[in-house]
Amino acid sequence: MSNRMRAAYAVVPVLLVAAATGAAQGSRYYFGVGGGLTVPTGEFATDANGDGFKTGWQGMALVHFALPRFGVRLEATYGENSANDQLKADLSAAVGAPTDAKTKLLGGSVDLTYEFPTWYRAKAYVLTGIGVYNTKLSVTSGNVTADTSKTKLALNAGIGVVADVGSAVLFLEVRYFAISEPFGFGSDVKYFPIIAGLRFGGR
Repeated sequence: MSNRMRAAYAVVPVLLVAAATGAAQGSRYYFGVGGGLTVPTGEFATDANGDGFKTGWQGMALVHFALPRFGVRLEATYGENSANDQLKADLSAAVGAPTDAKTKLLGGSVDLTYEFPTWYRAKAYVLTGIGVYNTKLSVTSGNVTADTSKTKLALNAGIGVVADVGSAVLFLEVRYFAISEPFGFGSDVKYFPIIAGLRFGGR
C-alpha cells in the first residue's frame, strides 16, 4: 500500500468520530444539490502527445451534519468529459474510422468541513476528504462502443462560500480531486470541479 493510501485511510477514523460526536450532540443537518463544470488538469487534460479530455459537467447531491464551525459531509457525484480534438483524431487514425471517447466519473466522498465566522450574509468554508470513484472510459466508433472502468480511491480538498440570497441558501465551491491511477497507466485522474448549488435545512 502506498504512503498516500495509508495517509488517506488514517483519516477515516477521524471522520467517523466527528460524525458520531455530531450526532450525539444534536448536530444540524441539511441537504443540497448542485451542478457545474469539471475542469481536467495534468494528463487528464492533455498528455505528452496532446491527447486528453475537455472541460465537462458534473452534478452533485449531499447531506451535511454540522456543528458550530466543524461538520461532516456525505456526497455523491456524477460527471462526464469528452475527448479533445487531438485524442479523437488519434483514435480515428488508429481505428480507421471516425472515433470518439468520453469519461464518466461516478462516486461518493466523506468530507470534513470547517466553516469560518459569519461575514455579512455569507460564510466561507474549507473541506477535505476521501472517497471511492468509478472511472469509465467509453470509446465509440460508428454504432460500436467499448467500455473499460475501474473503481479507485479519490482524495479531494477545496474551498467554498454559502450565502443567504433572498429566501434561498446558495453555495459555490471549487475543489481539487485526484483519483488514484484508475486505468493502471501510472497517472492519476486530476480535475477541478466548480459547483454552484442550493441547500435546504439549517444555516
